[in-house]
Amino acid sequence: MGIRIKSEVYQQWVNSDSARRLLALEAGWLREVVADFHGQHLLYTGVDNTPRFLKRARLRHYFRMAPVWAKGIDCDARMQDDAWPLANESVDVVVLQHGLDLSARPHQMIREAARVLVPSGYVVVVGFSPLSVFGVLRRCFTLSTRLPWVVNSVGASRLSDWLTLLDFKVESVTPVAHLWPLRLLSEGSSRRFDRVLAGNPWLPANAYIMVARKTVAGMTPIRPRRWQLNTDFGMAVPAVRVAGGTLPPAKSSQLSSD
Repeated sequence: MGIRIKSEVYQQWVNSDSARRLLALEAGWLREVVADFHGQHLLYTGVDNTPRFLKRARLRHYFRMAPVWAKGIDCDARMQDDAWPLANESVDVVVLQHGLDLSARPHQMIREAARVLVPSGYVVVVGFSPLSVFGVLRRCFTLSTRLPWVVNSVGASRLSDWLTLLDFKVESVTPVAHLWPLRLLSEGSSRRFDRVLAGNPWLPANAYIMVARKTVAGMTPIRPRRWQLNTDFGMAVPAVRVAGGTLPPAKSSQLSSD
C-alpha cells in the first residue's frame, strides 16, 4: 500500500496535542533504550522534530535523515525509502520512530537499515500496532487524508518475521501507549496512565518499541589437507568410512627375509 503525505498535513499533526503527548511518552521510553548503546554513528529517522532523547546515547555522532516529501524539516540528509545515501555497514544504531509507518515500502526500508548497519549493530523501531484501539479507529477513517490515519502500520509480529529473515535477533518488544489516542480528564492524567501501563502484555497497546540486533553467522574456514607421508611399516591402516559401509583395514606389508 502506498501513501502520500503532504508536508502541511504532517506539520499539522505533529503540532497537535495528541501527537505531542505521544512524542513526549515515546521520548521517555526511547531515552532509556538508547542509553545502553555504544559505538560511532547513530541514524535517526522519525516524526519527532526535536529528538532530544538522542543526547542520552553514548555514541560519538548522531544524525537525522528525513523522507523527500518532508519539506521544512531540519535534517542532515533526505532519502528515499528504498535507497539510503549511506555506505554498507557504516552505522552502529538505526532508530526508526514511526519511520516505517510513514513509508510506502516498509519492507524495503528495513532492508536498507540492515544494509547500513555494522555486524552486531542495533535497530530500534517504534511503530503503531494495527491490532489495537488505534487500529479500529484507523479503519473508521479509511477515506481520511490526515495523519495518523493514513499510516502504513506494520504489526510487531510481522516485523519480527522480516527481521529474522534479515539475520536479526529480536531482543525486546515493549507494548506502549495503551490509552493514546484517547484521553482521560486531562493530558497529565492520560500520560500517567500510559506510563503505568507501559510494557503490559495483557492489554492491547496502540504502539510498540522493538529492539533487534544484527547477527552475522559464523563461518568455519576449510583448511587445505596437509601432505602426509604414506608409509606402511607393518602398522594397520585405520578403516575408512565410505557411503554404504566401511572398508576393511588394508593388509599390513610383510618384510621378506632371504
